[in-house]
Amino acid sequence: MTIIYLVRHGTTDLVGKLLCGTTPGIHLNDEGRQQAQKTAAYLAQYPIKALFCSPIQRAVDTAEIIGKTLALPASQKEFLSEIDFGDIQGTEASILRELPLWTQFIQHPAEVSFPNGESVIDVQKRASAGLAALASQFAEQEEIVCVAHGEVILLTVADFIGLPLDEMHHLTIDTACVTRLEWFNDRKRLRFHNYRPY
Repeated sequence: MTIIYLVRHGTTDLVGKLLCGTTPGIHLNDEGRQQAQKTAAYLAQYPIKALFCSPIQRAVDTAEIIGKTLALPASQKEFLSEIDFGDIQGTEASILRELPLWTQFIQHPAEVSFPNGESVIDVQKRASAGLAALASQFAEQEEIVCVAHGEVILLTVADFIGLPLDEMHHLTIDTACVTRLEWFNDRKRLRFHNYRPY
């Protein structure tokens, strides 16, 4: 059994205000750094073997803070990257809520492919396949941390527990919160979801 802790990045000045997606150069703010430090302190109670993160800046910032506490380097993995929202990336939240495509994403994400971006199904496939491949590299009972993004974690958890893709938004994942997946040879188990250490 490999144990995987999925961690969403800490908050930024743009969380809840702008659809950041894969936009580069967005760093954690002071609150986000404090969240990451408390999450790091929580994770320090476990014998973490390795640390991985999305290459997007806010995830890298979070992983670096966690890595300092755990004395581990953070290895960047493309499969942990946020959805490429294509043409609607960078849209303000107030405008986003009025877009038919966004409404469709909330209600029926399995049908959505973002123009000049990714399809939701493809993101789920690349994230789930990447995590499975990563898990296979570690021995039974070894524990690892992966820092990623809200939608990517939701998609991964939905696939992990067999939840239909269109039901993914019945789950939630807050900034710097922790989800624990246990990967057995013959089965999978969600030990806890969206635990907030701060």
